[in-house]
Amino acid sequence: MPTEKAGLAVLPAAKPQVVARSKEIDRLLKGLYPAELKRRPFCIIATGGYGQRVLCPYSDIDLLFLHQDLDEELLSQAVQAISYPLWDKHFEVGYRVCTLEEVLSDALKDLSLFTSLLSTRLVAGSRGLYRKFVSLFEERLISGRRKEIFQALKEARKKRLAHYQGEAYLLEPHLKEGLGGLRDYHFFLWVARIIFGLYGLKDMERAGLITPGEKAALKAAFNFLLMVREELHLLAGRKEDRLYFEYQPTLAVKLGFGLEVEAAIEKFMTGIYRAMTVIREGVEALFDHVEVILGLRPEERKLLAPGLEILSGRIHLLFREQALLDPSYLLQIFLFQAETGLKLHHLTRSFLKEKKPLKKFSGFEGRIFTKLLTKPHAYLALQSLRDTGVLLYVLPEFERLLGLTQFDVYHIHPLDEHLFLTVAELNRLREEEPDFWDLIEDEEVLFLAALLHDITKGQGPGHARTGAEKAYQIALRLGLSHKQAEQVKRLVAQHLFLVETALRRDLTEEKVVVDFARQMGDVGHLTRLYYLTVADSRATGPAAWNEWKMALVKELYLKAAKLLTEGELSQKETVKELIQREEKLKKDFGPLVETLPPCYLLHASLEEIKKELGLLQEFKASRDPLRLLVRRLNGVYRVVIITRDRPGLFAKLAGAFALHHLDIRSARIFTLTDGTVLDVFEVAAPYGEIWWEEIRETIKKVLSAEEEEELERRLKALKPLVCALKRPEKKPEIYVRLDNVNSDFFTIVEIFAPDKIGLLYFLAKALAKWPVNIER
Repeated sequence: MPTEKAGLAVLPAAKPQVVARSKEIDRLLKGLYPAELKRRPFCIIATGGYGQRVLCPYSDIDLLFLHQDLDEELLSQAVQAISYPLWDKHFEVGYRVCTLEEVLSDALKDLSLFTSLLSTRLVAGSRGLYRKFVSLFEERLISGRRKEIFQALKEARKKRLAHYQGEAYLLEPHLKEGLGGLRDYHFFLWVARIIFGLYGLKDMERAGLITPGEKAALKAAFNFLLMVREELHLLAGRKEDRLYFEYQPTLAVKLGFGLEVEAAIEKFMTGIYRAMTVIREGVEALFDHVEVILGLRPEERKLLAPGLEILSGRIHLLFREQALLDPSYLLQIFLFQAETGLKLHHLTRSFLKEKKPLKKFSGFEGRIFTKLLTKPHAYLALQSLRDTGVLLYVLPEFERLLGLTQFDVYHIHPLDEHLFLTVAELNRLREEEPDFWDLIEDEEVLFLAALLHDITKGQGPGHARTGAEKAYQIALRLGLSHKQAEQVKRLVAQHLFLVETALRRDLTEEKVVVDFARQMGDVGHLTRLYYLTVADSRATGPAAWNEWKMALVKELYLKAAKLLTEGELSQKETVKELIQREEKLKKDFGPLVETLPPCYLLHASLEEIKKELGLLQEFKASRDPLRLLVRRLNGVYRVVIITRDRPGLFAKLAGAFALHHLDIRSARIFTLTDGTVLDVFEVAAPYGEIWWEEIRETIKKVLSAEEEEELERRLKALKPLVCALKRPEKKPEIYVRLDNVNSDFFTIVEIFAPDKIGLLYFLAKALAKWPVNIER
């Protein structure tokens, strides 16, 4: 069974199956070859994947029927005699019937045909005709056109990845067309074939184009992805190359990654990402090398620093042996990369991947590493450190994290990539939000905490606590002082605290903000935590961050910062503000203000409250059972609903929103002394425009219905939207926590449960059975 730390070489492979399947098709075709054409200029040529002898269960069988001036009727009969029996056996057969001149002319204009003809072999028929085809293909289509073909291939890859490299494909990768997929592997071979005349990995190794280690890694990665594609076809019962969530559990268990489904999926997908990373690195390194050879980059040579130069727009290492003996010199390469944004020269990258440093890293070299994290192009440097393997000499703890997937809908990147992206997001935030950056004091502390904040993720619960201890030890090892290491430890320990407080607590309650500010202690730590929180969330994925969450996090940060710089708010100031608002509102709305609960007067800005009270006046003056006010705010819709109170009202309103697939982000319930209800919801939609008139009618129908069975039946029958992203289902973890500490006025009921359509409706309905009022 593959283990968590297993290299690609020990992962299962499908090569024997796909080769055997190709041989079986070969036997069928040879048996179907017409006897009357055995001495005629006619042959069957395998192209594409079949030409490479890598045929998965539902792969297309691509054939070229090549002939030279045969009678059309005889040719038609021959093609039918060969293809019809294959179709009868339910094979997907694609073919072309061409003369030599026709196929060469078509391939000159059609890149996909050209690439399929790069992998051909004779199955049956005239050897002389096939040899002539191979010779003319090389002479007319490749010779003298290498630069043109390379640029066309590179552009085709760019267009392909523009489609298959989106966020959805990170969680459900496309094994064939995705970044680092099987198509990229074939691009790798095509470029070597066209530019250098090399056929396969062995030739590339002999020519020194790749190292023995790179050859072994590429071969293992390709065979693993091919094996997964083989099993995916069998599982889907059709040609399917995208690893959708529904297939991941079965494949993970079947391929021996464990019997516990969640852990098996994580290990399986880690293997997928590691394999695709190996192929991606190989393609990019080869493309880099070819661009230099073809003169697509300037050949200038410029000294960058002692022992380092810029060669053809890339950082080139001059003293190789010194790099192995002097860790500070080695890390200077990546420091300059983080400063300049230049990639490593392909010769430097290959050397560093193949050779191991001979001396351990010390705290002195560690400070070079922490310094490079703060530079504008640190993300690029971290990728190079990982790709060359040098990162594991600085931070051996990262070996477990490479390609490690996380079993949730929020993290769309493998764990190592997420940590790199968090560092990159910090660099962006430094430019986007410079107002508070000066309060940080020590950038290296913040950036190192960003890189290490999930260092123990996947090793059991409480990764913030265990990660803090690990981060403290790493910080000391990298040469930070005990004070700095403590600051890193504290940031890692609290990296979820700010966002959880902002999203789970009522920020209008003074106690919430005061308690949070006291835990922060000083504005420097608060500011570092704020930037880390935003960077972490943005690096996680779109499902983890939006304008609404950003507004709440920033609100909590600003309120806490005010407390830490100006002192704690007093109850007298809150009462004073309440009285002032009440007096101002009475001038416009008179006795109506007397019916409002005091907490309502502080829940929003005075302008917002005036709009709502205007709507309340209209409601009282009319016989309309419902009034609705909608406004776009911070990426969500703020919906004010005014109606008469009744049993189970909140549950019914939640159910009405759920029927339209609206996600309720927050809700505030205000009941007036005369029995009128003014509820404020903040909702988000997974689709574009919202038809509020339809929603208004739904709410009216739900409120007028005496029986709840119809609403509940509709909710249970409602299907998720196609655009709703779902991972394979985890074991449900449901627990309830009652909190009488963090609010001066209410009992907080925290419910943790898997999300589903109408969840808030079912929770509110359950609470309605008890003698309690829902206030928030």
